[in-house]
Amino acid sequence: MKAKKTIAISLIVILLSLLYFQTFIWLVNSWLGHSYYSHGFLIIPVSGFIFWRKRHQLKGAKSFPLGIVVIIFGLLLHIVGFVFYFNFLSAISFLVVLSGLVLYFWGKKGLKCLLFPLCFLIFMIPFPFLDNIGNWLQSLSANWSASIIGAMGIPVAISGGEIRLEEAAFIIGVPCSGINTLISLLALTAIFGYFLRGRFYKRAILFVIAVPIAVLANLVRIVSVLLIANYYGAEAAMSFFHTYSSVLFFVVAVLFLVVFSRLLGLGFTGASLQKR
Repeated sequence: MKAKKTIAISLIVILLSLLYFQTFIWLVNSWLGHSYYSHGFLIIPVSGFIFWRKRHQLKGAKSFPLGIVVIIFGLLLHIVGFVFYFNFLSAISFLVVLSGLVLYFWGKKGLKCLLFPLCFLIFMIPFPFLDNIGNWLQSLSANWSASIIGAMGIPVAISGGEIRLEEAAFIIGVPCSGINTLISLLALTAIFGYFLRGRFYKRAILFVIAVPIAVLANLVRIVSVLLIANYYGAEAAMSFFHTYSSVLFFVVAVLFLVVFSRLLGLGFTGASLQKR
């Protein structure tokens, strides 16, 4: 029986690889060509690792035939996405099909057990409205950073996404809006919160807190660059921006997450790590 299930799963993997080949190509191109989702290559290995850790918990799980309904629904979504060239919908349908397969082979127990690694895969899919969020964050970052610099008594002017100092001018483009930091930090917070010991609502709060932390970290990053430009010149500011700022302030954001997790009473134990 176990051998038959293994063969069936292997055939399904091959079939899904063929069925979703174009979707996978779109995902890889998005990861390579879009700075928002350069972390996409890490999502599947992380989900696979968690799945592998939980494989022993699936022993004895009973099949749930109604999982086929979820599979069919997912395939219908894929057809709609394929017909209307909506790759995002096809990618979402892949997660629906995976969930249906888990439900079919391992039942409700299996779906509950593997719910996090399945949901975590959402971070590999580029959402169509991210550009709008990026534009909003761009405007927010430019205006707030200019206001902070002005409050420090430094002459500053702003026009759209351009911030002008006396000796330099900077364009706060969408890549500088903090959207990259936001998405990466949310993905990291999700996996971080998953392995923490504590109530679910506290881990959910930590996930939500990651949003303002990412925005503030990027704001401090921009203000730092403007301060360096004002006192040491544009060349020094751009050198700092390209060489150190992204990594430095992302690390600071992560440290703030750790602090907030402790304030919420969340933490690691050997038992919690083993359980996960």
